[in-house]
Amino acid sequence: MILDRAINGPRASMETRTLSQEELGRFLKNLFLTGEDVEPGQRAAERLSPVAAAHRILSNSFGLIPFGTYVKDGDARRAVHDPALDRLLKVRPNERMSPFLCQKLIMSNAFWHGFGACWNRRDGAGRLVARIPLPTECCTIRKDLESGHYWYDYNVDGWQRTFAPYELSFLFFETYDGIRGRGLLDLARETVAMDTMAQRFGKKFYQNGARLSGIVEINSDASPETRQKVKSQFQAYATDDAFAVAVLDHDMKFTPLGISQSDAQFIETRKFSVEEISRFTGIPKHMLQTGKESYDSNAQQRLNYVTDTLLPYVVQWESEDSYKLPLPQERDAGVYVHGNVEALLRADPTTRANFYEKMIQNSVFNPDECRAKEEKNPIPGGWGKRFLVTKNLGSLESVLNSTV
Repeated sequence: MILDRAINGPRASMETRTLSQEELGRFLKNLFLTGEDVEPGQRAAERLSPVAAAHRILSNSFGLIPFGTYVKDGDARRAVHDPALDRLLKVRPNERMSPFLCQKLIMSNAFWHGFGACWNRRDGAGRLVARIPLPTECCTIRKDLESGHYWYDYNVDGWQRTFAPYELSFLFFETYDGIRGRGLLDLARETVAMDTMAQRFGKKFYQNGARLSGIVEINSDASPETRQKVKSQFQAYATDDAFAVAVLDHDMKFTPLGISQSDAQFIETRKFSVEEISRFTGIPKHMLQTGKESYDSNAQQRLNYVTDTLLPYVVQWESEDSYKLPLPQERDAGVYVHGNVEALLRADPTTRANFYEKMIQNSVFNPDECRAKEEKNPIPGGWGKRFLVTKNLGSLESVLNSTV
């Protein structure tokens, strides 16, 4: 009998021995994994490509959204320019971070731990002076049994502080009570654990030179010298030569302790994990570098990602900041925070052009407003400030006059 896959490492001893259930489990765990229990924490999940890609895409997308303050003026909506608030939202939320990085960290904490919190630090007069994202893993949520109020205790590198909810702006990845969040590690624990085990198996498989471990059986009582001879011969095949061939005689039988990657459907398992992460996060598969959809299909899925996946987080953040950032008198005057998701369409010229065309044709934007979004100067003579409609793209006044 010819054995085309030799064993490697320290091999199973030829001596007869009865293993306990615990010893057998430990042996198999060391054989196929790394000897460690598979507990899908953040550190392990970060090493999985679909999880790392989903985290990067979602946090970067949220970081790209520009937020600003607006006010309701009857039926109109106009931008409000508060120098202090504009600086925090558009220039520098704190001395160490840009708005992009601040928002990225908040979404990152929400992704892993269920919610991200931002400390809206104010001075003695109640004016907002800084926005500082806080690490969720350093937070303990505490409920006052007498009042029923919740408090958020943070301990960061020896710095301790207790926050009331009104001092923090919260972004939840998922929540069932509005207090505690549910992150990807909570929702997709089994998927992350399965992909971790598959990745560890693949690592172990290739560390073994793509060879299987096993046990050699002899149908007769062998002397210690014979056992040692067979053991030594098989250890000789455990070299860097992955194609070494072992020849068995005297009715010896090799029983592999494991299955090949083909038998384990290794590739299919990894693809399934990508699909599961896509379902849990709402990120299209093509954005996770898988799938074979057409360009048009991918463009539509990206649009669906913006409207169905990202927009709910943007609206959640708008509602939170609209209540907690403006002063009470400003909030009573109708000041609110708005995020512009159009920033995510800047990388797709076709989608962006179609969007502008429809906005102009339906008198939602005038040409100068669209040019401003493209960092272009206004049309000379003020012609770009006129609103147009679809009838030969005439001015709104001319169309109305022609129908009288």
